[in-house]
Amino acid sequence: MAGPVKGPLGLGLARLMEGLWEARRAMYARGAWRSEHVPARVVSIGNLTVGGAGKTTLVLHLATRLQGEGVRVAVVTRRYRPGPSGCGDEELLYRAALGEAAVFAGTSKRDLARAAAAAGYALVLVDDGFSHWPLARDLDVVLLDRTDLWGGGRMLPAGLLREPIRALQRAGVVVVTRLGPDEDPAPFLDEVRRRAPAALLAAARHVPAGVRTLDGVDLTPQGPVRVLTATGNPRAVAASAAEAGYSPVTLATYRDHHWFTRAEAEREHAAARGGTLLLTAKDAVRWPEGAPREGVAVLDTRWSWVVGGDEAEGLIREESR
Repeated sequence: MAGPVKGPLGLGLARLMEGLWEARRAMYARGAWRSEHVPARVVSIGNLTVGGAGKTTLVLHLATRLQGEGVRVAVVTRRYRPGPSGCGDEELLYRAALGEAAVFAGTSKRDLARAAAAAGYALVLVDDGFSHWPLARDLDVVLLDRTDLWGGGRMLPAGLLREPIRALQRAGVVVVTRLGPDEDPAPFLDEVRRRAPAALLAAARHVPAGVRTLDGVDLTPQGPVRVLTATGNPRAVAASAAEAGYSPVTLATYRDHHWFTRAEAEREHAAARGGTLLLTAKDAVRWPEGAPREGVAVLDTRWSWVVGGDEAEGLIREESR
């Protein structure tokens, strides 16, 4: 992900972005534009900023749990930067975990939610839907990365904010993510409460859940590792690798959702110098055919609520059985 645009140019473009956001908000507030309701409970799992706050991990956690409880739950996701198969990386992860029928991927989240409702799904989880105004939601869940809650405090491209911070007042649930082991969430929640006093607040972390080969064989994490990732928060991946038991950890990053070429995979494999080359589950689906597999491992993580999880999940599943 490219860094913020500095100086007067970045500030000018950020003001333009905020002006366009305000104009759009006004059009919806006046009824000139309308959000479409679909005949299902629609819950967005979204961000206020760009970057990886953990949406995919939370959506997988919620959808698999709700499926296990007998809830007819579907996931809607944009098919962003599709790979050789024509599918996006998040789409492939969701299909593997939930089954193909429960995943609706494409370009229009409104149309996809409409299709999911027509297929009889009672609850539709929209991956990254907070800024998608054409689709009405019953609940907005917004994730904030504790390493940079407010995206530098400026709109794109001067900062990382997709919308002004005051947009957080639309959220019904706000979750502070990426907490470290035994880290106290209270200071972060106190700061968020001032911005979203009406929202239910919660906090969570990503816990290493195991390391495996690309063929699914469990491994014991140890020794040096080269983390290779094309995700929204590379440093968080490196921190998870260290927490899992690797040391020392070096980091190689590519643009978010990048599909590795065979030449890139071979180069990164060689750079690991005989040690472990570690991918996330999302990176692993973008590992190319014919690329090295020996010495390549996959770090799995799971969602873990720290505070407020039961209350948040109760709101998400409300009236969806």
